[in-house]
Amino acid sequence: MATSLSGRVAVITGAAGRVAETLAELGATLVVAGPAPGVRQAADLALTLDLADPMALNVLATAVEERHGRIDLLVAAATGTTMAPFESVTAGAERALVEENFTGVTTVIRRLLPLMGGGSSIAVLVPEEARHALDAAMKAAVESLCEALAVELAPRGVGVGAFTEAAAYQLWCSGMPSV
Repeated sequence: MATSLSGRVAVITGAAGRVAETLAELGATLVVAGPAPGVRQAADLALTLDLADPMALNVLATAVEERHGRIDLLVAAATGTTMAPFESVTAGAERALVEENFTGVTTVIRRLLPLMGGGSSIAVLVPEEARHALDAAMKAAVESLCEALAVELAPRGVGVGAFTEAAAYQLWCSGMPSV
C-alpha cells in the first residue's frame, strides 16, 4: 500500500521523471528545478535553472522558502555518465563528471539543507549500474557520501540515502514514508 505524501513538499533537482511522477501521484507538492520534461505540468513550481550557479540555487531556495517554508523531501540526481572506457576519457570530461555527480549534489544539499527539519529526507539518485571505471567511482563516492551524511544528519532527524530510480520508486510505493 502506498503512503500518501499529501501535504509534503518535494524538491526535485535534475531529470527524475519517474520519481517525480510517482511523488505527484502520491500527493506530494512538487517543486522541480532543472530539466524534467513531462513533469513540469504536475509541479506546483517549476524552475529552469543551472544549479551549478550559486545564484540559481539561491533563487531556488528563496522560491521554496517563500512559497512553502520548508522541504520535506529533496531528490537530487547523480546520474551523469562518461559513457566511455577509462583510457578514452579526457581530464576535462572527468572533471565535468565529478562536478555534475558529486560537487553538484553536495552544493544542492548544502544550500537546501537549512529548509529541512526533523522528519525530512534526502534521496540521491544514482545509476542502476556503472559500466565504466569512472562511472563506478562516482557512484561509489555518492553512495559513501550519503552513508556518512545519514550518520551526520541523524541527530537532526534528516534521513539520507542513495537509490537507483527503480529503488526510489519502490520505496515510496511500498508504504515507506521517507528515506
